[in-house]
Amino acid sequence: MEREKYSKAIILLLFFWLSSAAAFEPEAVPANPDLVALTESWVPPTVYNVTDGVYVAVGYGRSNPVLIEGTDGLIIVDPGESTTSAGMVKAAYNEYLDDIFSRKPVKAVIYTHYHDCHMQGSSVFAGNDSTEIIAHETFEKNLFGPTALTSQIFPIKVYRAVKYAGIPYQKDPGYFVNGGIFPFSVPGPSGYLPPTLNVGDELETNIAGINLTLVHAPGETTDIIYVWLPDKKVIVQIGNFYKSFPAINTLRGASHRDPLDYIDSIDSMRKLNAEYLVLIHSGGGPIVGAENISRTLTNARDAHQYVHDQTVRYMNQGLTPGDIIELIELPPHLANDPNLKEYFGEVDRDVFQIFQQYMGWFTGKSRDIFPTSPTEEAEKMAYLAGGIDELEVKAKAALDEGNMKWALIFSDYVLLLDLENAEAREVKNSALLSLAEESSNAQVRNYLLSEYLEETGQINIPLEKGFSLLDENIVFYMPMETLFRIMAVSLNASKALDEEYAVGLDLSDDSISGEYAIYVRRGIVEVQQEIAGDPKFTVVTNSLTWKNLVLGKLDPEEAVASEGVEIGGADPEEFYNFMDLFR
Repeated sequence: MEREKYSKAIILLLFFWLSSAAAFEPEAVPANPDLVALTESWVPPTVYNVTDGVYVAVGYGRSNPVLIEGTDGLIIVDPGESTTSAGMVKAAYNEYLDDIFSRKPVKAVIYTHYHDCHMQGSSVFAGNDSTEIIAHETFEKNLFGPTALTSQIFPIKVYRAVKYAGIPYQKDPGYFVNGGIFPFSVPGPSGYLPPTLNVGDELETNIAGINLTLVHAPGETTDIIYVWLPDKKVIVQIGNFYKSFPAINTLRGASHRDPLDYIDSIDSMRKLNAEYLVLIHSGGGPIVGAENISRTLTNARDAHQYVHDQTVRYMNQGLTPGDIIELIELPPHLANDPNLKEYFGEVDRDVFQIFQQYMGWFTGKSRDIFPTSPTEEAEKMAYLAGGIDELEVKAKAALDEGNMKWALIFSDYVLLLDLENAEAREVKNSALLSLAEESSNAQVRNYLLSEYLEETGQINIPLEKGFSLLDENIVFYMPMETLFRIMAVSLNASKALDEEYAVGLDLSDDSISGEYAIYVRRGIVEVQQEIAGDPKFTVVTNSLTWKNLVLGKLDPEEAVASEGVEIGGADPEEFYNFMDLFR
């Protein structure tokens, strides 16, 4: 395996991407040296020749698309986060492999799991309808399920994802370093294509003359599969191991991730005695050598088990997660493993997640039976300090003493009670910048800097645009069940507490045909697959128009005026009032 040449054109594009910086104040925020050094594993973007016929493109975006060359075709594993990113990777492969995509067709695209950075570039590689798109049988359920990015929690999840990835300022080298397990993001249109072949627990197959086994291996998501090439002794995987302490939660928010799943999945890979381990996140080339891979995977699963088991042990002694984080730290042989540094995940955060996984939000202490709002907490904190002014003094003292965490907390409490307090704002800004400078965790640094830049008015992350930011290609494939769930959580209940009626919805087009009853009932929306007996009015349209209306991509009045929507049994004004309930 060699470190291979890279495309000059791609490097020029990336140089532009990273250097066309906005002017922020201050001009630069120093970064933890460990995090700075980590960036070297992605620079320059590189195509690695793993072994005969297996290649991985590292440093071109959030994931590392893999190319497997067969006798009469190609296989792509995880095509990247956008068509823009995929186009860069395709160009790099073409340059290194003598225009390979014009010489051999792509026979299959494999999705290791449903996260956007592993499937949005599919259309760039899939040459025609004969390209097989392969994923686990629960892939689409996960992609459009209630906890997915492309679902009912899209607005808050994308807002927080933008913050933890540092996307608004990643072109500024004075602020952005990396994402911990990726160098940067390459936003762009979605080229997602739905699976044509589903994998259950395991699938042994031959594609383009290549023997491969696809194995279900839940971890970061429940639909993960890894690719095993038995003849080449290569594992291609992601979501169970990357070169960082594992994150069973993320600052963007994530559904339940079971550490015991990670352990079982890693153990299944350990048994293969692989010679090459290809990572679809993380920098540098593949991990090479059976002994090296065995040690690496063993330490990774042991880190999961150590934190999980000791957390549960202390839980069984009646300790709270706050108590437990004071007691758990990795043993030296794991803490010193360069692949288990806390660049992305953190031990303390995982402790809290494990506790909540088993016990929920209640710590077991009576004081925590009574949840309090941040404002109430701030009021009591000010009371204890002797007033808001004294709390501001405590915040400044914490800053002067170098206790940045409490400087942040105290100043944030002051600002909850007095948003215009300039002194508290200055303390909070200083604390955010200092904490970002100290942290070796990319998620933490990026989130802190995002909050600083957002609160000082230097960036704007448009949370208010909500579902309208969903990519049009994803919307096209979105099931109606997901759309109706989005509709339900978009209802402004305060506008509908006195409303009780049904609306008929008649959808008929090439992709779907169905009749639905939408019941507005005193602050909730229920959708049933039927036409109500006596609807207030009926909406006749096609599925895509209805999706765009619900998501706020299309104005109701424009839809009616263009005859994309017909209203039966009432004046269009009734329809406009109905749609206003969801704004």
